[in-house]
Amino acid sequence: MIDPRTRVYMFLLGLAVLAFVLNLVRRRRLQERYALLWLLAGVGLTLAPVFINQLDRVAYVLGFAYPPALLLMLAVVGLLLIIFQLSLTISRNSDHLKVLTQELGLLRHEVERLGAEIDAIHDGQETRDQRERERSEA
Repeated sequence: MIDPRTRVYMFLLGLAVLAFVLNLVRRRRLQERYALLWLLAGVGLTLAPVFINQLDRVAYVLGFAYPPALLLMLAVVGLLLIIFQLSLTISRNSDHLKVLTQELGLLRHEVERLGAEIDAIHDGQETRDQRERERSEA
């Protein structure tokens, strides 16, 4: 049995997590797709102390000799889900970065080629102007 004071602390911690995540989403510092799992963690922290007796019963039914081990397992699974989501995002962003880098290289090459063409046209124009001046002076 958890001490009532500890239950209150857990409940307040859950509310703090919820408020923090919602504030980050509101200020556009955290995207909604990343906030979902954090909101679920906050809800879990908020509701766990309220339904602790039911969680203990579920833990015993599932074969946990020590009921808080169920909460620990759920927390680890939740964190693994968050890590997995972030890994997917990193992989996707890495692929996007590779494509953007290749496109940037192609665009730089095209700009250099066009600059060289312009310089060649400009040099050809100067040469033609010099010939015309020389003819007019002669």
